[in-house]
Amino acid sequence: MSVKEEMERQFGSKTLDRLIKAREFFDALDAMTEAFQALKARVEVLEARGTEYVGAWQRALAYRRGMVATADGGMWVALRDTVAGEQPGKVLDAWQLSAKAARSVVRVKTRREE
Repeated sequence: MSVKEEMERQFGSKTLDRLIKAREFFDALDAMTEAFQALKARVEVLEARGTEYVGAWQRALAYRRGMVATADGGMWVALRDTVAGEQPGKVLDAWQLSAKAARSVVRVKTRREE
């Protein structure tokens, strides 16, 4: 939907056909500038953060979008905020495989697990 179509939907075409006063125009421009500056600040924070490696995936933790964790021999990136227990490789809309080990991971049992 174009900006014009959205404006007509919200305000009606008759309202948009009338001339606006300079004060109304500058008030609208100030509001758009303020919104733009807020979005620009958010983008700068996101870009400055970079990749956040959080170590081995843990079932009891929730992960934020963009976090990178290792699980089952692979490096996984969270595509969205996850809730605890959403395992990489099992919840396909939550995780993207970024890198996989060349060979399968062999888990060695500890004495406590035997």
